[in-house]
Amino acid sequence: MRRCLFVIGLLSLATTLFGQQPSNASYLDPSLSPERRAADLVSRMTLEEKVLQMQSTAPAIPRLGVPAYNWWNEALHGVVQGRATVFPQAIGLAATWDTVLMYQVAMSFPLKREPSTTTL
Repeated sequence: MRRCLFVIGLLSLATTLFGQQPSNASYLDPSLSPERRAADLVSRMTLEEKVLQMQSTAPAIPRLGVPAYNWWNEALHGVVQGRATVFPQAIGLAATWDTVLMYQVAMSFPLKREPSTTTL
């Protein structure tokens, strides 16, 4: 019985220790450069986690404190998170030879961005 309680206690401790993000992880230190923080975070990810982060709908990595994120976007068709303005394809805009029009289209991208879908 004593040994059983010891094993249960050890397993509980192990899940507590290994189920949390490391408090001294470099990627959590905002005073470090973004490059160093990114390198540290990626070094802690498994191959599967890295592959899944390359999708437009990246799943959360709870053990590292990384939230799920849908980062796909594309300015050619406006900001496509939710409802969007669709502009002509780039070749269609280029065929107009209207640089003022191209500038106006490009300048409208930030105006169409939804604050609720993009974190700056």
